[in-house]
Amino acid sequence: MSVRDFFEVNGGRELCERFAPNLLKYPLKLFYKKSCGEIFDLVVNTGIVPEKNAASIQAAVEAK
Repeated sequence: MSVRDFFEVNGGRELCERFAPNLLKYPLKLFYKKSCGEIFDLVVNTGIVPEKNAASIQAAVEAK
């Protein structure tokens, strides 16, 4: 799934507001052509999203 599909079609913005609000301060449209898995690994490894929140986000995305 692309980042664009996640945010615009699958309600990703609401999940980010709940689990990782600090991620929304970045220009996410720059990543719209990348896959969610690629970006998810990047933001967790760089510490933008704490690892403790990563599992919650992953479970919520898989539930959608």
